[in-house]
Amino acid sequence: MKRIFKWLVRIIFIVILLGIGLTIYSLLAPPEPPATAIHGGYALMKESSRSAYIVRQTEDGNTVEVIPSIIISYAVNNTYIAAKQTEVPASEDVKPDFTTYSYWLIDTASGEVFGPFYNEADFAAKCTELDLSFDEWLGT
Repeated sequence: MKRIFKWLVRIIFIVILLGIGLTIYSLLAPPEPPATAIHGGYALMKESSRSAYIVRQTEDGNTVEVIPSIIISYAVNNTYIAAKQTEVPASEDVKPDFTTYSYWLIDTASGEVFGPFYNEADFAAKCTELDLSFDEWLGT
């Protein structure tokens, strides 16, 4: 019985040390980067579930918002970025409507932005006009 008690105390001690170690690690771990690089100097900024937008870096090091929140997904081809976006509700109490989207295109070579396209047909027509296709859409 004494042997079982010793092992039980040791296990509890190890669990407590692991908990302390994990807590310290989580406090000292480097923060996640504020932006995810996409392509051609453009990045996805995600501050919260209600704040995900695309920015570009200017020559002076500042960032400029190119496509407003909430970016749901994006895709990249050689020189274009496509983005699917839903509007941020006016009130924090209202959830975003993930059934209505608008689409955007960014020409990373010229910086020209096309959109918003409020339906998929208009977006597809613009992609056809520019001879674009996007194979893989990445969620945010």
